[in-house]
Amino acid sequence: MSVRKAARTFEVPRTTLQDRRAGRVARPERRPNSMKMTITEEEVILERVIDLIDRGFPPRQEDVREMADQLLNARDGTRTGPRWAENFVRRVPELKMRFRRRIDYQRALAEDPTIIQGWFALVRNTIAKYGILDHDIYNFDETGFLMGMLSHAKVVTTSDRKGRPRTKQPGNREWVSVIQGVCADGWAMPPYVIVKGKYHLLSWYTNGQFPATWRIHPSENGWTTNDIGLDWLKHFNQCTKSRTKGSYRLLILDGHNSHKSTDFDEYCKEQNIIALCMPPHSSHELQPLDVGCFSPLKYSYGKEIEKMMRMQISHITKDDFFPAFKAAFFASMGENNY
Repeated sequence: MSVRKAARTFEVPRTTLQDRRAGRVARPERRPNSMKMTITEEEVILERVIDLIDRGFPPRQEDVREMADQLLNARDGTRTGPRWAENFVRRVPELKMRFRRRIDYQRALAEDPTIIQGWFALVRNTIAKYGILDHDIYNFDETGFLMGMLSHAKVVTTSDRKGRPRTKQPGNREWVSVIQGVCADGWAMPPYVIVKGKYHLLSWYTNGQFPATWRIHPSENGWTTNDIGLDWLKHFNQCTKSRTKGSYRLLILDGHNSHKSTDFDEYCKEQNIIALCMPPHSSHELQPLDVGCFSPLKYSYGKEIEKMMRMQISHITKDDFFPAFKAAFFASMGENNY
């Protein structure tokens, strides 16, 4: 059948048929020459975005752009434009931008059962999908210590005293962060301690006599960054890989920004670590480490600081913190449980 006859039979413009026969694509379907990424590369990004959404990590536009820049940088060292992620979401029918909801406390209470049921369904489905064993399920959380803070406790005082007795606090209120992971079988992995500073000091290790598996990481302000989050993940992998029984490990976390980076996600994939993010604002109900682990740990640490105060140590330094934390960790977590 000729092009002219086919056009007349199917009521299609003859020029359109000629263009298609010659391999020319319609303008709306044509991929501009200015597009930096191939169709395959964009499909990889789409797959990664959908995977993040399914695991409770809906990415921001800048996160999507970071994924694209990482691919381009590996290929030819280039980067996407400032509006690439916005345009990508607009032209991909599977995606759309939506604002995260901010809801009042009473409404959150009413929705909690549905949210929590959905969360546990996600955990069950993930365990079934990857065949994850209980021995390979981990939860981790981050908590903070004020170096010189005593724990709350009842004390003995005279019966005629009015009001609460006061206890002197050490002068230093410098912040220290601790990331702690615990396995579903009760095993506590070696802690990861983040202190304010730029360099490692030998005295931290000699005075504190930290076990070799414990990690200290200096930070500009004592808080977690993307680089520190990735370094902790490598610490987790190093500590748990030899005791893994199945093919995958499940890591449950709270969705801190340092756990959403592209490098964090890539490393999880490389090491067969499946990361799941708890629903927003639900850690008070779903995070067991706050009460079960961190409360006893902080109480034990406060008692160690109180002992130092009785020895006339009025200013707690990092050199004092590390042995106190070590003693508190062993007292609350168990000396043989790591």
